[in-house]
Amino acid sequence: METMPLDEGKLISHEYPLSLFQKILLTTDGSVTHLLALYAGEKISVHKIEQFIGQGDAPAEMQCAPDARLLHRKIMLVDSKRKHVYAESTFVFERFSQTIQTKLLETDTPIGTLWKQEKVEMYREIIDIRVEHCATVAEHFGLPADTQLLSRSYLLHQGGLPLGVITEKFPLASFHA
Repeated sequence: METMPLDEGKLISHEYPLSLFQKILLTTDGSVTHLLALYAGEKISVHKIEQFIGQGDAPAEMQCAPDARLLHRKIMLVDSKRKHVYAESTFVFERFSQTIQTKLLETDTPIGTLWKQEKVEMYREIIDIRVEHCATVAEHFGLPADTQLLSRSYLLHQGGLPLGVITEKFPLASFHA
């Protein structure tokens, strides 16, 4: 995987001529699902690629015990016509309410929607924005392995504790219209 971090200056440079909507997706501290629904003009759904609960291997930033139960997810945010965003996430499962734990395991409701329904206050801290090549993610979009992808990773904080980390990726060619 080839990567190149983007700092704020590069987000507005001519090296990568990003559309306004791409810049919004990369820097928002709100719901990507809601923004995509506005952009697409229709409901956005979650397509689960993989989801499991395991123990250990949490990033240090998550401040949890080494044997903490972690929810690992890989999903696509889609509408009726296309795949918009691929996302990988790791969450400290016990830091979710019982209701959200159940709905995450039993439904395809976007996680941002679940937080909104529960009126959960959330803080997103963007920790990385980059352009990269990732063959396995490009494959999920039906694109060649060398497709350039925009990527952002952020920590989610709830109640003063890190809840999880999410990395979202989409083709550099997306969202120019």
